Amino acid sequence: MKKVVLLIPVLLLALMCAGCQKGPGDLTDSSGYLTDKTEWGGTITYKGTKYRRRTDVRTVLFLGVDNAYLSESGEDLVGNNGRSDAIMLFLVDTKNKTTELLTVSRDTITEVDMYDGVGKLVYSRPMHISLQYSFGNSAKRSCFLAQRTVSELLYNARIDGYFSLTMDGIPVIVEELGGITITLPEDYSEIDSRYTKGATVTLNGEEAERFVRYRNTEVLGSNEGRNERQSWFVMEMFRQMKEKGDLDGTVERLLDVAEDYIETDVDAETLKLLAGSTITESYKVPGEVRQGQYFHEYYVDEEGLQELVVKLFYRPAE
Repeated sequence: MKKVVLLIPVLLLALMCAGCQKGPGDLTDSSGYLTDKTEWGGTITYKGTKYRRRTDVRTVLFLGVDNAYLSESGEDLVGNNGRSDAIMLFLVDTKNKTTELLTVSRDTITEVDMYDGVGKLVYSRPMHISLQYSFGNSAKRSCFLAQRTVSELLYNARIDGYFSLTMDGIPVIVEELGGITITLPEDYSEIDSRYTKGATVTLNGEEAERFVRYRNTEVLGSNEGRNERQSWFVMEMFRQMKEKGDLDGTVERLLDVAEDYIETDVDAETLKLLAGSTITESYKVPGEVRQGQYFHEYYVDEEGLQELVVKLFYRPAE
């Protein structure tokens, strides 16, 4: 399975399907706000306009996994199987060969399903979305659980595939690419004194991992800044991969060297489609950061998210 799939922490996902169940007509209240997530079907009426789900989009969910919490014995993984600290959804327009990127904060508070060691649901309760990954008893199961929860967050968006990469696989990929050269759009000197705004630096594998993982947990909202940095870095890495030429060969090499760090169900055709597309826009699930009792918590702006979901995954019905 890993063999057919791929490499770089940037992959696509799908929220489309011609055969999806249709919504029951006019589902909105006077403000146009859809209050029930089950109302989001193949067709919806939003703010007085009828929309139909796009069928020209494929989507892939990327999960950057921190497995520092992995059980050392390899047993009793449930609840300890790492956390998805990076969550990105790639939407590929199959007609125009362009890709849009949607980032979900790992601190997003949403319903997470908790399971026991034999896979039985214990209960569900609001917690960080990154924790959903930890309740799988294998990488494959964890990806499935995370994929389902992200879909539910995005009003039951259909996800075509997932691609997870453990964070210690980042240096392997970057070294295989010969480093990543970036011109910094912001000041990141807190990470490294060289990383001033406008500076051009070439990051080796270890430096790249620190660049995408670093955040100051003492600063409220630091994860949102990290999300923006990760999204920008992924776009830069993807662009440079294409500039090197021989994209198919590069993909094969990365797949080989990073195989031990990857779990995915994305097929080769989808990978090639993504690799040949251009990332044009980057979005994030709208919301606000609050200080919780122990940790930072990100609360979604549901109206703002609905508008974004309609924009990304629907088109006016003709």
